[in-house]
Amino acid sequence: MSQSATVCLIKSPGRAERELPLLADRLAALPDPRDRRGRRHPLAAVLLTAACAVLAGARPCLAIGQWALRGSRSHRCRWGT
Repeated sequence: MSQSATVCLIKSPGRAERELPLLADRLAALPDPRDRRGRRHPLAAVLLTAACAVLAGARPCLAIGQWALRGSRSHRCRWGT
């Protein structure tokens, strides 16, 4: 009986890694440092929108804002913006 020559370079995920909370839930748990009077959108929605824009290739703040404006209304409603 021969053994495979392929070596597994990564360890199987443990229970903690398999049960990671969703990114939106993690972002919602962050404290919001902004003044209450200046808030229009929840912090988690702003951060999630920015993260998606960066993953889509937007880099400068202006490009991130433009990406967010071009997004569909259903995504913005789902994220709470």
